[in-house]
Amino acid sequence: MENNKNKSTFEYCSNEVKTFKESFNCQQDKLHGSLVDNPLGFIIFYVFSVFFIAILFQLSTKNMKGKGKKNKRS
Repeated sequence: MENNKNKSTFEYCSNEVKTFKESFNCQQDKLHGSLVDNPLGFIIFYVFSVFFIAILFQLSTKNMKGKGKKNKRS
């Protein structure tokens, strides 16, 4: 079971010399493995991102409402 965790999906990840594409694939595979093993960090990041986007949306709609009222009075 320990070998499956350390083993990469791609055979070329164990090579010392890799192309940029191979290196990028290996890094993505490691990231995917860490997210599958411990998803708490991704969940926290996801929740923070949703709240951040919601706050930005609220701020942008407040400014639009104020501009709309000014234009209607003119």
